[in-house]
Amino acid sequence: MRGGGAPAAQRGAVLMLVAALLAASLAWFAVSVLTRSTRSAAEKEVRTGQALAKARHALLAYVAHYAARSDHQVPGRLPCPEPLAPPAGQEGVAASLTCNSNTQAYVGRLPWRTLGIEQLRDGHGEPLWYVLGPGFRAAPINPDSTGRLTLDGVGNAAVALIVAPGAAIDSLLDPEAPPPGCARRNQSALRYPVPFTAFDPGNFLECGNVTGSYLSTGDSKWINDRALVVSAAGLMAAIAGPVLDRVQRVLAPAIAAWDATEFASTGKSWGVTHGAPFLPFASRFGEPSANAYCGEAGEREGLPPVAPRASTACDTAWSGGALPLSRLVGLGCSPLGTELRCQFRASGGTTAPAARINAGARRVAGSFRGTITAADIGVSHAGAAALTLTLSANTADANAVIEVSWPASLAADEIVSVSLPNLPDARILSDPRLAWFYNNQWQRHLYYAVGAAATAGASARCDASGDPGCLAVYGLPAASGNFWDKRLVLALMGRALSGQSRGCGSDANGDSIPDCDDPAQYLEAENASINDRIFRADLRLPNPSAAALPLPQFNDRVAACPLHYMRQGGATIQICG
Repeated sequence: MRGGGAPAAQRGAVLMLVAALLAASLAWFAVSVLTRSTRSAAEKEVRTGQALAKARHALLAYVAHYAARSDHQVPGRLPCPEPLAPPAGQEGVAASLTCNSNTQAYVGRLPWRTLGIEQLRDGHGEPLWYVLGPGFRAAPINPDSTGRLTLDGVGNAAVALIVAPGAAIDSLLDPEAPPPGCARRNQSALRYPVPFTAFDPGNFLECGNVTGSYLSTGDSKWINDRALVVSAAGLMAAIAGPVLDRVQRVLAPAIAAWDATEFASTGKSWGVTHGAPFLPFASRFGEPSANAYCGEAGEREGLPPVAPRASTACDTAWSGGALPLSRLVGLGCSPLGTELRCQFRASGGTTAPAARINAGARRVAGSFRGTITAADIGVSHAGAAALTLTLSANTADANAVIEVSWPASLAADEIVSVSLPNLPDARILSDPRLAWFYNNQWQRHLYYAVGAAATAGASARCDASGDPGCLAVYGLPAASGNFWDKRLVLALMGRALSGQSRGCGSDANGDSIPDCDDPAQYLEAENASINDRIFRADLRLPNPSAAALPLPQFNDRVAACPLHYMRQGGATIQICG
């Protein structure tokens, strides 16, 4: 009996050991499955994040590329999404004819072919979606532009969004009431219908991402989207370099050569015809949205004087009076919108009738205006005119003296007239190469400075370093030429940095902004000091030990003339003189 009990006890111990091993195995298996599941979810999130980041990088690179192109008229314009019903073979191509409004948002899949990349998918294998906000398809686009999409309850938070839709959600039979902005839907059955007609954003995106109040993340049974912001600041940072390149390559040379261009186009100019070449005086610096953009005598730093003659604040129409010299009675001079007209009545006699007209046009030396010759003056009754035209450096005004004569045979009591046409806008104000600049109101973001040697009636010289007629720009590449011989400097004023207050009126706290006309609210370092003739293209310092010190914030971008440019292969040319 004793001998028979041992095997039974051993069998019981073996069974207990097997049960323990089985329980351990099941526990290990459960932990392993849970670990794999957690790792898989994390890997999906990583893949989603990587896809979103690549998409934003590609989008900003696309915008920067087009901003640098001289044939592109709206730097900063974003592409449209792919159409919800893409034509056969056009998957990934941005819509072109259905995305023209600048006042509404557009939703569709990311136009990956247009961006020049492969199709990007999130961690669940779904192609990315793209929301284009209002205001970034047509001019004006500039640093004042703001995002107009609402994100996470914050208004004007984004220019555009890139959205990963995640796995399909089926909330059709969920007994709970949908959260605000959400709706029941079985995305699984509807995402890719057969036959396919068009994508429905509601089968991929959920809640506010369908209704226009967008959410950056969703982690519930009602929403699982992931959205990445394209901000206005990020967009402007992407195009700032390309825009400066166009300012240096196109705008600065056009300004520097505006008189020569005028002569080539019309056969007359201030420099060639009247011996008075000049770069216009600057418009006195003031809050850019309210500035007149009309130069004033003696102002050599401020905003660009690009106001047309039609501008009320920059009217350069002639005014003046007439002096009868022989056989004439003056009837007065009247401005008629496009000209100054003076009239006379002839009296009896045998001498040749003659008169002198003295006229002035304000602020001509502070604006881009063409010129006239005697041939442009209209004289009735076979009269002839001689014109002397000068510019005043002290007032920036143009002064015209017109000597007019008529044949001695002019009958008594005949009414004769002289028409002095107003000065036309110079060709630079309608130059198609600069349409992008004017149409997008970049003049509001461009600081304009001219050396004393380049303005009307200049007496200062710019022949050697230190000459009072020169401007100096530090921080340009050595290959660009001398740092001290600049006669024109154009500085792009970036978006407001921390501590800068812009816009006259009141700040966010309702306090008045007394220094809203201060260049230091728009420019940094020496660039903010008016009339010191010194500018910086960056904050690199010549002293290596000083370069290790913390540098202040700085986002100005500077172009200048004259400037040299080194072509590929080492050849150096001057792009503006």
